[in-house]
Amino acid sequence: MKLLNILAIGAMGAAIVSCSDDFDTNGYKVDQPQESAQYEYLKDYGPLKSYVNRSGAGAKFRLGGAVDAAEFNERGLVHALAVANYDEITFGNHMKHNYVMADDGTMDFGTILSAIENARAAGISIFGHTLAWHSQQQGKYLLSLLQDREIEVDPNEKNVITDYELNWGEQDGYSMWGQWGKGATTTINKADNCLEVMNPEAAANFWDLQFFIADGINLVNGRDYELTITARTLGGECEVRGNIGTWNQGESCPVGYKITDEWKDYVFNFTPTFEGGSHILTQFGDFVGTVQFKSIKLTHSEAPESEITVWYDDNCLQVITDDKVNEAWDSQFWLVFPGASFNGGDKWEISMDVRANESASIGTQVHKAPGEYLHWKALDNIPFTPTWTNFSASGTFDDAAAGGYSIALNLNDYAPGNEYYFDNISFKVNGVELITNATCDPNGPMDNYVSKECRGDLVPTRVVDGCYTVIKSNMQPLTPEEKEEIVRGELKRWIYGMMEACNGYVTAWDVVNEAIGDGGLGDGVKHGDDKDDEFYWQNYLGDNYARDAVKFAREAFAEYGGNPDELLLFVNDYNLEAEYNKTAKTDNLIRVIGEWEADGVTRIDGIGTQMHVTYSMNPEYQAKQEQCVIDMFTKLAASGKLVHVSELDMGITDENGNTIMTADLTFEQKQLMSDYYKFIVKKFFEIIPKEQQYGVVQWAARDAGSQEWDWRKDQPIGIWDRDYARKPAYAGWCEGLQEGTAN
Repeated sequence: MKLLNILAIGAMGAAIVSCSDDFDTNGYKVDQPQESAQYEYLKDYGPLKSYVNRSGAGAKFRLGGAVDAAEFNERGLVHALAVANYDEITFGNHMKHNYVMADDGTMDFGTILSAIENARAAGISIFGHTLAWHSQQQGKYLLSLLQDREIEVDPNEKNVITDYELNWGEQDGYSMWGQWGKGATTTINKADNCLEVMNPEAAANFWDLQFFIADGINLVNGRDYELTITARTLGGECEVRGNIGTWNQGESCPVGYKITDEWKDYVFNFTPTFEGGSHILTQFGDFVGTVQFKSIKLTHSEAPESEITVWYDDNCLQVITDDKVNEAWDSQFWLVFPGASFNGGDKWEISMDVRANESASIGTQVHKAPGEYLHWKALDNIPFTPTWTNFSASGTFDDAAAGGYSIALNLNDYAPGNEYYFDNISFKVNGVELITNATCDPNGPMDNYVSKECRGDLVPTRVVDGCYTVIKSNMQPLTPEEKEEIVRGELKRWIYGMMEACNGYVTAWDVVNEAIGDGGLGDGVKHGDDKDDEFYWQNYLGDNYARDAVKFAREAFAEYGGNPDELLLFVNDYNLEAEYNKTAKTDNLIRVIGEWEADGVTRIDGIGTQMHVTYSMNPEYQAKQEQCVIDMFTKLAASGKLVHVSELDMGITDENGNTIMTADLTFEQKQLMSDYYKFIVKKFFEIIPKEQQYGVVQWAARDAGSQEWDWRKDQPIGIWDRDYARKPAYAGWCEGLQEGTAN
């Protein structure tokens, strides 16, 4: 989850007055709340960690807090708060993939290196958050590695593609952008078929005269281009400076050349690192005279199209046949419509995507139930090719089709053995759709699809997760195996880079974060669509991707200064305590961890439960939530793993489930939230055995801000308010720690 940014106050001044709570010996303190009578009791509490009875807690137990790494490095208020109250700190963002990695794949660990130095000096440990996650990833860079690659051919066989061409003699006038220095003028010279720019007087700087000679050029990132500018002067030599790119100077490629008084093609080769509409900027304010531009041409070369085999990455139906032995119906595929009955004159419409390993033309029949022949013709013959094609047709049933309710495809109309595939299926009768699982979802209903393979029994048609197909292209998509190799290499590079930067100081990590789906009991590893800031490693490495992350973390930790016996790896997730599925996600996570560890090599040391909880003013629902907290801790204790309450913060809702914002919160509601914090912290110590108690993290120090990016915007999630004044929640934490660790 994203951490609320905590405002650091550097030099103490009028911003902190009426102080009552020392954070540390540097004198950083917090404000007394305005309602001093109600809040007076809070001044008597000490730092959070002083309430942990170490003999009553597990030997590994650490009281944690989440802070911003950059603000911690300022060694101001945030640093003082952390050192005074916590044993360990978690950086909400700065150890995440897209905070460290730029969109070109380079990694900058500067903030982390400084934070480690400052933490070491303060004697406070750091919890690593996080190594393998799908959110806050440098997806733009990772996806760029997985793009289709141009087919390699002899350069002489490549086609030259014109991307932009402008002949100035064909234009009626000049209408592009320009800055004209000492009164330069433009003319379309029809006699010489060119744009003519006359500069009567030298300007102080060459850039005082600058203008576009081309605009609206659509460049593709990473493509190799050749730019040709045909130009001359009407006397003398003109040095031209400029570039091709956008207004952003970081998105341009330099174009510099010296024009003489003879027509000449000036050729430039470049590869942009940016996308989109661009222009050619031209500058020569220090030249006096006339320059003529005849034409601008931009080209690139690419391989000619050819037939290539690629993977079709989508669920589809598969029917396999062998050589015909007896009849065309040795192997068949049926579209079945239970409950329907065709009538003569009914209008039918079909659309489906089809392919086969070998080209074939397949006839169809009308059946009652599959195998109960009724009429020799249902539809036109269906053509199959090694390329996915769409078959669409419509017609009217004959009277002889009356009483039928299935369509049979006689797959041995093509005598040799073959493989047939079907997807995106629609069949309508009189405008009514009869297919219930058009996309061939393996978890969807399969009543519409029946097959007979190789003279065998009638069975539900097989669903496969894809197939190879033939397409025409000059780009070769990477195979799943190639993508897997690239992604695994990038995961390793990322984890090794982080471990090298930490050099053994960070000994506990969220090795995998938020891996489990949000469904009911039985849900497993979740997948999703990759974006510029999201990347699902499991999409490429499979559901056992955690094994790679664990392997790389343990190897790299040992290689870069760590003691392998000290490394602890956690799997962290949210909603483990959720009432909506009665803690089913906890069961699912424990089950999946067992599957990951089934190889006998992978070892997960602990489970992190985030616990972004919400107190409910509905007493009945709140009681259910509290029972779910107990149930979750009970299940985690039974797992035998270390348990880390990794991101505990709290919102509040009214009796109807509406969120109560900080501005509307009453003192009594603040006390109820405090009681819930106390309940959670105490239950952790009561239920989790000492040897499994890794820690509890206080996630949001202050109440949420009002910016769109603030975590739980405008909600009272902190134990301090926005001015660092203690709230009743602070007391709840102190009492929960004190009573939970009492001997």
